[in-house]
Amino acid sequence: MVSSPSFLKIRAIAFSLINLFSLLWIVLLSVYMFYEWDTSDPAERPIVAVMLLTDTLTLVMLLILLILPFRPWLDAARFLFLMLAHIGIAGAFAFWNPSFHCPTATPDSEGVCRLLNLYILVASWIIPVLLIMYAAGLALAMVRSSPHNNLPPLERDSILPMMLPTSAGGSHVLSYSYSSEKAPDRGLTSEERRKHISEVSSRTNTGSVPSSLTKLPPAFFV
Repeated sequence: MVSSPSFLKIRAIAFSLINLFSLLWIVLLSVYMFYEWDTSDPAERPIVAVMLLTDTLTLVMLLILLILPFRPWLDAARFLFLMLAHIGIAGAFAFWNPSFHCPTATPDSEGVCRLLNLYILVASWIIPVLLIMYAAGLALAMVRSSPHNNLPPLERDSILPMMLPTSAGGSHVLSYSYSSEKAPDRGLTSEERRKHISEVSSRTNTGSVPSSLTKLPPAFFV
């Protein structure tokens, strides 16, 4: 299932969607840093710079994964790294966001600065959510395609007569158990019971058939 064409198509669509959001987010962060760098809080600037670097790394890494042959564990390792990086930087921005100050001269400029910080806070979690969704789908596909879930059904024992062992004459040996030919216990003496058991045992060991099955045909058939 992991290497099926449908899963590879879904993988390519997921990578393209994440790359699209990464590219848009890189452009928006670049515009924000160009216009609002002087009016932003000094403690906010390094976090935004690391966020921009993380999105650029995500874009390059996903493009490399699309070019390389698909290997589940390679995808899992690199997506784990990307998830930790994005969740870490988004969590850091969310933690420090209440303490950010906007050194502006007018109240309108301060309101715009805080609104932009809120947009950055919300948008910084979009790519981590997409990465988590793809990682969960990859893990589910790997579990469903594991060898323990694809065991072949147990084969039934053949009961065809041709599978029975053959005797020296080439005919199939018919075995008889004492339970199928057991005579009624009532009305038999111990001597007759021992004689019956010995007859059944001799037929089972020699592979012969009962006398009723080996009776010669009537004379008018010859």
